Amino acid sequence: MLLGAAAPLGLAGVVGAVVGRAGDVAAEGLSSPASRSALWWAAAAAGLLMVVWVAGSVRSATATALGERIDASLQRELMRVVGEPVGIGHLEDPRPAELITVGRETFRGSWGRPGRLASTVAGLVTGRIVLVGACVLVAGFRPVLGLALLVAGTWTAYEEKVASRAEAGHHYGASEVARRLDYLYDLGSTPEVAKEVRIFGLAGFLRDRYTTLWQRSMADVISPLPRRAVAANVVTAAVVVCGLAWIAVRAAGGEVTAGQAAVWAQALMTGLLGVKQSAWTGLQTELALATLRRFDEAIEAVEAVAAVPVGDAKVDRPRREIRFERVSFSYPGAPSTLVLDELDLAIPAGRSLAIVGRNGAGKTTIIKLLCRMYEPSSGRLTVDGTDLATVDVHGWRRQVAAVFQDATRFPLTARESVAMGWPDVPVDQAGVESAAERAGIADEIEALPSSWDTPLSSHYPGGADLSGGQWQKLSLARALYAVDHGAGVLILDEPAAHFDARAEARLYERFLELTAGLTTIVISHRFSTVRRADSIVVLDGGRVAERGSHDDLMALGGSYAEMFRLQAERFSDRTNDSTNASAHDSAHDSEGTAEVTA
Repeated sequence: MLLGAAAPLGLAGVVGAVVGRAGDVAAEGLSSPASRSALWWAAAAAGLLMVVWVAGSVRSATATALGERIDASLQRELMRVVGEPVGIGHLEDPRPAELITVGRETFRGSWGRPGRLASTVAGLVTGRIVLVGACVLVAGFRPVLGLALLVAGTWTAYEEKVASRAEAGHHYGASEVARRLDYLYDLGSTPEVAKEVRIFGLAGFLRDRYTTLWQRSMADVISPLPRRAVAANVVTAAVVVCGLAWIAVRAAGGEVTAGQAAVWAQALMTGLLGVKQSAWTGLQTELALATLRRFDEAIEAVEAVAAVPVGDAKVDRPRREIRFERVSFSYPGAPSTLVLDELDLAIPAGRSLAIVGRNGAGKTTIIKLLCRMYEPSSGRLTVDGTDLATVDVHGWRRQVAAVFQDATRFPLTARESVAMGWPDVPVDQAGVESAAERAGIADEIEALPSSWDTPLSSHYPGGADLSGGQWQKLSLARALYAVDHGAGVLILDEPAAHFDARAEARLYERFLELTAGLTTIVISHRFSTVRRADSIVVLDGGRVAERGSHDDLMALGGSYAEMFRLQAERFSDRTNDSTNASAHDSAHDSEGTAEVTA
């Protein structure tokens, strides 16, 4: 860093020496001592130029390597803090979620990475050293000019820092606007939404909305020019221009030599470059520091969210029952809204329980509490009488296998995606294939370009994409793989939501086989799946409103029976419409055949 700052100043002196000997060389010839001296000074100038270039390259490479290490370390720390809590409250609480998103997205770009401090701080210090050194050289001409350059340059650097800090603050202060801009950009440029954007002609609308929002977000930065910073730059430029004019007048009058004038003129320009370097790297430094502060805020916000208590008791798979005892729960963002209200629910071990109810009744919340993603606001969950809050959460989750409606699409090979259900042991290929066969996905995987070794993403060479139904079957295979390796609780959250009719029918046919001996909880709006469960619970207002077998609930004539009849009528109507249409088409075909025959 010191070498990189000293070299330009030394270069100014060397170039001045070469210029100072130019007149003697012209008068005495190329073979004169003055010519040889000028050549030595020219060689020194070339050497200093090489030093400047090499020093800059080494500094850049070193700073880049160090910056990458810093960014990687911070990313690992963010992943640790985000992934360490056993619950997911910090990911659904708006404030921590916003900070986590900002931290994650910033690391994907280059402009605001904290690792840039490795280069920007070095550039900032180098610029300041260059400015001071240039002022010392200029003071050799007139001390007052050197002092004026130092004062003006320092003022400019300060005002630029203030402006840079305001710009960085605006960027992070407008994180909501930034998220909207990113959302609009994604809508207008990603393939996932391309079909609807085109069919509804939304491309122009999205561009216009993006432009309007961007202009509004930048108005606070672009429109009001930082007057003090502009004034400081004008004063610095005036000092340099006046200084150059002063030196030129003295050189023209013979008061200073051409070499001296060249040294001082270059020193002025070098000082100006030092100011500009400080200003530019100052902006980058402020952005990186703002990101680092945001990173610290994200860490603190996550750690401030109430953590799920971690017990150390051990439980095996349920032998008698899982029980919700007067459990109430509300989400952190809406503490006054009870999703579950003193819920009492017993889930017999080794049996299947289906949970139905209208949207918002609390079905998925039950699953989140059972998986220890959240803790009850009041009441408790027990497994064979043991309070789940006292149980080792990681050990408990080894007992649970789940198929969620929004199946995770791991961009791994098909084999790895299934084996993720039990990652603690080496991949069991026979077990993978068995689970895939029972889930109804084995044939489709084997038909992929590289069979089980195919990456499940078209973004990878030789990769392939799956349909929504195939991803859900793969998720079911992953859960069954976990069951085969020791999990005793199977959760099926809308397991057929993305299935076609044939795949759905196969799942219904094999439901009893898949769930035999397991404690199974099924959430579904499709009563053809629900009716096969040993017991059915209807939730209403966060409580159990009805419970019994399918036949019991139909005989009761309550909410379940009403919902079942409504769904059955819709299915019957579709079936009748399809049958009538087929009969009409057949009659029409027969009439056409008769006419042709006649």
